[in-house]
Amino acid sequence: MIVAMLEAPPLPAAPPAAQQEDQSIPARRLTSAIGALVEAEDLPAGPDRAARLRELVVEHHVVFVTGFGTDEASFTELAQSFGAPSIHPLQRFTGREGPPVTQIIDSPDRPPAGFPWHTDLSWLECPPRFGLLQALEIPEVGGDTLWISLAAAYEALSPPLQELCSAVTGVHGIDATLRRTVVDHHGTDLADRFAAAHPPVRHPLVRAHPDTSAPGLYICPMYLEHIAELHPDESAMLLSHLEAVATDPHRAVRWRWSEGDLVIWDEACTLHRALVDHHPSMRRMRRCTIDGDRPRAASRT
Repeated sequence: MIVAMLEAPPLPAAPPAAQQEDQSIPARRLTSAIGALVEAEDLPAGPDRAARLRELVVEHHVVFVTGFGTDEASFTELAQSFGAPSIHPLQRFTGREGPPVTQIIDSPDRPPAGFPWHTDLSWLECPPRFGLLQALEIPEVGGDTLWISLAAAYEALSPPLQELCSAVTGVHGIDATLRRTVVDHHGTDLADRFAAAHPPVRHPLVRAHPDTSAPGLYICPMYLEHIAELHPDESAMLLSHLEAVATDPHRAVRWRWSEGDLVIWDEACTLHRALVDHHPSMRRMRRCTIDGDRPRAASRT
């Protein structure tokens, strides 16, 4: 009797152990200097989402997420994934520590603050690291927000001016606009005590990025009072020039809001400002900042 020997079929090849699903987020660059756009539906699920978004923010300085929605829990969860949400120092000072997620409400009876170009709370020893903003109610026209790249501003300086800026420090303090806001809401006495509790601080004029160590100007037209090492006239001239360089529109991106938009930006290398051309229309935003470390000077080469 002849027995037929059947050859067993080969086993399928095992997939490479290192093969993993691509978790990158599709992003569209908005300008040559700053800004990227992503769709909320393209955000990955799970713990990798914050890491991928952070990479985009570090690369593009500000990331606009359309279609994120207005749910507070989703906003808070995302903010917490970037770090510890900040409590505003005024909340701590008044003993009314509410939630770190707050709202900015402009209405006919409450005009917008109209803050000039700034990075949030640069007068703190450890200013915020990231900022997040979510559009809840948007006027029919107006109310846009702009961001500026301070990394691009530094690159636009001549090498000798880069060297000078790298050798000095800026003095940041509470300005008249912020003081007026505190007076309007809490009275003159508290505003005086709050300012006394937060004296001016010194930060490097050229800051090393916390993640990449890349140099960037650390100026803030709203809070930067003067350059410590220079004569007042020299300081005023230099800061005027640096502000003009930094706020050149070639280094800016302007965002026209739609309800449900979410924006995340890098406080270490950007300035921002909200326009006030929508008043007296209603504009309602949800915001949060993330705690940061003390700015450190960029290496001088």
